Amino acid sequence: MNHTAFIDLNSLTDDAKKELESFYEYLIFKYKKTKNKKLNAHKVKKNFSAIQLDTKGFIFNREEANER
Repeated sequence: MNHTAFIDLNSLTDDAKKELESFYEYLIFKYKKTKNKKLNAHKVKKNFSAIQLDTKGFIFNREEANER
């Protein structure tokens, strides 16, 4: 996309201007939300250090695990 190209808003009808404004607001909302999700996921990973599982008495049976 050529960033030097601009939309001549004066050439659009009122309905087209409203639709363009609505789409622009949607894009702002969508990408702000995506950015926040990435930041929150990074924080969760940063705070996560280890997990403990109690495996005492656990017996793995490959044949039972592969039964269909």
